[in-house]
Amino acid sequence: MTAGQHTLRSLAGAAALIAVMAAGAATAQTFEITPGGDVLQGRPVAVRLTGVTPGRAVEISAERRFGRPEPMVWRSSAAFIADPQGEIDLTADPAMGGTYDGVDAAGLFWSMTPTPTPAPADWRTGEVRLTATVDGQVVATGATRLIGALPAVGTEEIPGFPAARLFRLPGGGPRPVIVVLHGADGGTGASDRFGRKLASLGYAVVGLPYYSPDWGAYGPPKEIAELPGSFIDIRIDQIAELRDWLRTQPGVDADRIALFGGSKGAEFALIAASKYDWITSVVAFAPSDLVWEGWGLETLEGEGLRSSFSHQGEPLPFMLYVGFLDGLLAGPGNADLLKIHEDGRAAHPDREAAARIRVEDYPGPVLLVAGDADREWRSGQMARNVAASRTAAGRETTLLIYPEAGHDVGGDGWAPTAGEVARGGGSARANAHAQADAWPKVLDFLERSLGTDER
Repeated sequence: MTAGQHTLRSLAGAAALIAVMAAGAATAQTFEITPGGDVLQGRPVAVRLTGVTPGRAVEISAERRFGRPEPMVWRSSAAFIADPQGEIDLTADPAMGGTYDGVDAAGLFWSMTPTPTPAPADWRTGEVRLTATVDGQVVATGATRLIGALPAVGTEEIPGFPAARLFRLPGGGPRPVIVVLHGADGGTGASDRFGRKLASLGYAVVGLPYYSPDWGAYGPPKEIAELPGSFIDIRIDQIAELRDWLRTQPGVDADRIALFGGSKGAEFALIAASKYDWITSVVAFAPSDLVWEGWGLETLEGEGLRSSFSHQGEPLPFMLYVGFLDGLLAGPGNADLLKIHEDGRAAHPDREAAARIRVEDYPGPVLLVAGDADREWRSGQMARNVAASRTAAGRETTLLIYPEAGHDVGGDGWAPTAGEVARGGGSARANAHAQADAWPKVLDFLERSLGTDER
């Protein structure tokens, strides 16, 4: 071999080595996400980064679009140290700092907070984009998509019930029914959040709005004109009327109906169950053990005290607030709702027996989910009161109490939770962990009490 041939051969070898090294560097750090493809939000997602130099510090960030009509980018990030195999497993390895710390498979998902960056137009709803950086350089990217519902879920209007919707998958049946009842915010928010999601699991789900706030000149325009604008004498009877309509619908089993409500919706659900023993089961998030005073323009303008709920044309006995009007006049977010409820209860012990919801009269199973750090009302203690009354009567009751969680316990633990902390209490971490623990237990309870239809 001549010197020239040796040189060419050496250059070729070096080029091949460089190409191999470059290819290795390009594929060295890789996100492995299980399951792949779209995932119904609430089902666990495992994220693993491989090919990292053992002991190397890596920052992993996650971004997702949220908001209407102008979606923005929400972001989270955390620092990790690669293990001896050169891997970082979010289900097993602790975050060393960032928007969350410790071992938490969903940490990057619930700890997101909004950025001022508008979301690009090509960013799909539910898509979570992951980025790994080392020393400020991006070494890997990946993505998963958390969908709120299966695309096949259909929506039908329900005549006679303003803004109510029936959500279900096509075909099959007869499907058991879940009725979603919103809290004090009213409108269709709870229906939008849970209707299609629960229908994706094989249920026929009714989103039943029953109140749409109307504060006249004091607030924004009323969302649903046909619904009551004040939370006064809300009719419990509409649950029975809804059942009558469901009995006329093909593919729906009106003999299997669960109520699914949060906050004032949980109050509604427990009252209805105490009146109608044909209700199959109840899921109540952040519940009350009492019927409470109502509110609206009528009470704001001094027309007297009113109940939140009524039955068969008669207002139900209720517990009074103390300081509610002053709280309203203080402006949005300034009312101490916990104090208003607790002071009312303390000031009027003579009203408690009549205002108490007779949950022991309901023979079906009940699941209660609450946090002891609730700042809207003392739902942890009220859930315990409900459970104690039912247990004394021999009724099946499941009680899930989360000591550090607040009012926001009605999610799945895979969406940002910081937004409700200021109003509802707890912390983003505690609320997310409560949701993540409770959600599979809620789904198991519904399946045990209702069954599901084959999709």
